[in-house]
Amino acid sequence: MPSPIIGITCDYDIDKQTSQLHRGYYDAIVEAGGLPVLIPNIPDKKALELLDSLDGLLLSGGNDVDPVFFGEVPIPNLGFINPFRDSLEISLCRQAMKQDIPLLGICRGIQLMNVAMGGTIYQDLESQWTSGGLYKHSQQAPDWYGSHEVALDKNSKLIQMLGVERLRTNSFHHQAIKDPAPCFRVTAWCGDDVVEGIESPSHTFAVGVQWHPEKMWQRDERMLGLFKGLVGAAIKRKGGL
Repeated sequence: MPSPIIGITCDYDIDKQTSQLHRGYYDAIVEAGGLPVLIPNIPDKKALELLDSLDGLLLSGGNDVDPVFFGEVPIPNLGFINPFRDSLEISLCRQAMKQDIPLLGICRGIQLMNVAMGGTIYQDLESQWTSGGLYKHSQQAPDWYGSHEVALDKNSKLIQMLGVERLRTNSFHHQAIKDPAPCFRVTAWCGDDVVEGIESPSHTFAVGVQWHPEKMWQRDERMLGLFKGLVGAAIKRKGGL
């Protein structure tokens, strides 16, 4: 049986007019048994045509999400935004959820998933977090290093894929989920209560994580479980199991 085709969205450099992606994403998909196809920043309608040929979708990391998509105005600490990429990925996410196409969101990807389905995010954790005790979420350490611990819900797909109730993850973000979309439940948290994982109980596989497993799996094989989970769900959808 042919390998399931997993589409991966790319970051886009507006100045250089180039699409780009860390190779850890597609290497992990290959290692997990999938066939990666990179999705450049093309018009939404064309991307939706491409989605019809995919068995799974991975929303990759990147720049900040434009607050216009969740009904807010930009605050001073908002970082660089690309509304064209946001529009593309929101369209892909909504259609993937509608068609129950297996979906994994990583870092920006979890935030984009939440916004696409009606949730909100913090534009900047440091200036908007009001609960106190905020950890450092933009680590100054090697990208593979787990800088803080994350706790997983015992009744979640995340714990099934990762095999532990707690693990250390890397952290490279200043935005995070604020109000989860109605279709998602939170299934992972940092010690400061920042959301680190979500999933949809009503979909076959719709999972998001706030950390970057594509930068960790070669040193921590548990992280590959996330990509195996996506590929496994894609195989089932394809009719292989």
